[in-house]
Amino acid sequence: MNKSEQALLLSTVELLLQILSTHQQEIQLLKDEVNRLKGEQGKPNIPGNTEKQKETKDKETKEQTDLKIEKEGTKNHSSEEERKEEKPRKKKQIKFDSSRKIDKEDIVAIENKEELPTDIVFKGYATSHYQSLEIVSKLIAVKREIYYSAKENKTYTAALPQDYEQGCDYTRTLMGHLVMLRTCFGMSIEKTGDFLRMHGVDICNGTVSNIVLGKGKELEPEYKEIHRMGVEIGLFNQTDTTGARVNGVNYNSHVFGNEYYTAYFTRRHKDRQTVLDLLRSEQPRAYLLNKETLEIYHYLKIPKKVTQLLGGLLSQNSLSQSSFINNLQHILPEADYLRQKDKLLEGAYLAHYQSGDWLTVLVCDDAPQYKLLAVLIALCWIHIGRHFKKINPKIKHHQELLADFLKDFWHFYHKLKAYKKTPSYEEARKLDKDFDYLFSRKTGFDLLDQRIAKTKAKKQELLVVLKHPYVPLHNNDAELAARKEVQYRDISFQTRNQRGSLAKDVFFTIIQTCKKLGVNPYAYILDKITKKQQMTPLPLLMQKRAFA
Repeated sequence: MNKSEQALLLSTVELLLQILSTHQQEIQLLKDEVNRLKGEQGKPNIPGNTEKQKETKDKETKEQTDLKIEKEGTKNHSSEEERKEEKPRKKKQIKFDSSRKIDKEDIVAIENKEELPTDIVFKGYATSHYQSLEIVSKLIAVKREIYYSAKENKTYTAALPQDYEQGCDYTRTLMGHLVMLRTCFGMSIEKTGDFLRMHGVDICNGTVSNIVLGKGKELEPEYKEIHRMGVEIGLFNQTDTTGARVNGVNYNSHVFGNEYYTAYFTRRHKDRQTVLDLLRSEQPRAYLLNKETLEIYHYLKIPKKVTQLLGGLLSQNSLSQSSFINNLQHILPEADYLRQKDKLLEGAYLAHYQSGDWLTVLVCDDAPQYKLLAVLIALCWIHIGRHFKKINPKIKHHQELLADFLKDFWHFYHKLKAYKKTPSYEEARKLDKDFDYLFSRKTGFDLLDQRIAKTKAKKQELLVVLKHPYVPLHNNDAELAARKEVQYRDISFQTRNQRGSLAKDVFFTIIQTCKKLGVNPYAYILDKITKKQQMTPLPLLMQKRAFA
């Protein structure tokens, strides 16, 4: 048996093992479902009381986990170890700012000085510093002067100070603290209410919710301006999508951002038109039917028999949705129109978008809804590496082949990172050739070779950084931002209505953008809610940073 026949045999065995592993997982899931329907429960995991018992239990748990991994064919797909770089150790930071003003001094005297030797001499103080925090509720009576003019039959009352709202029982400062407990620190409505009541504030959970919703609506204009400014001034944009729930219905949380901002949007769909709406700051949709539109229709695989009928509608003027649909209905057979309606609208919407100043670079994963939304699509190298780690071969020879390839894969990734710091034309050409060499490799392991070939086909999207070194190699920034939504979902499960979703998106956007710009989000939101307006608005600060 020659080498090619051996490789073919091993690949066949590997494929059969993969199929077997998949079937085992399905059988186990069915067994678990049968047990659940029969009302049975699994063995409880009760840790031991002594250290020795805990060590034994931990060892058993690890063995069970390893067995489960081997049985189910699952493993850790993280590439953090491969991407890790040695960094210089940071010096130990001091516990507080040495220039900070001392708020209180406690002088402690020695007790029973008479028992000390008679020749003692005072030598000063041994000073140590302690930080403290006081949370105190106050009931404030605001007395406003009232004057009455009998001549004018009119009453004059002093205006409320800035921190108070007419018809509200709580100061704006308290409402600011409440909002931050709910949104920045992830406390549920119930826990936020409990915290305030424990400290003497008379408030119900419904009022907590209403305050958060109301303040979210107040800050909506700034939230939209943050996103509009971020898309406009950024050299690139990153995006990702994760699941969200609104009143029991599955929604999607869209995250956009770059080095200046992060913005969140909760929407029902995650199709290309929805993403395009968000990139255009939700301006009214417009539709353009020209030669470029027909090319997009070809990409969307609309049949020629349909597109050939559209020749008489070609124009350089964009139309509203109603006008565009009316034109389509007049020229297309009803069956073709109904079958292709969504794609026809999508293509014409894209053509209108591309006829103007559309996005230069979009960093994202390989999801289809992101295609055609930017001049350049930059794919995430971490996502690509994850595909290789998911292969999970069973045969040792294939495991070694995969390990060798992944070693070279991450070595090439680190060379790209080095190139970003000191880009040059010669190095870009060398990396381009290295990419072709790495992803033209034939290992004899079919699953690995197929994945290598698929990756090579994405060369243009993966090597955007060679011409645009400022573009990140991965989409971690958007993925980490999406975790904020996941944490919210774990704590609160869902929002109850569109107002709740808006408030969540508004405060998440402001908080995450503040962090990127080095602004204290707590102080910023308090400044906005209390109407003091002492801090620079985030859109203006983003603009200053971009043009600095």
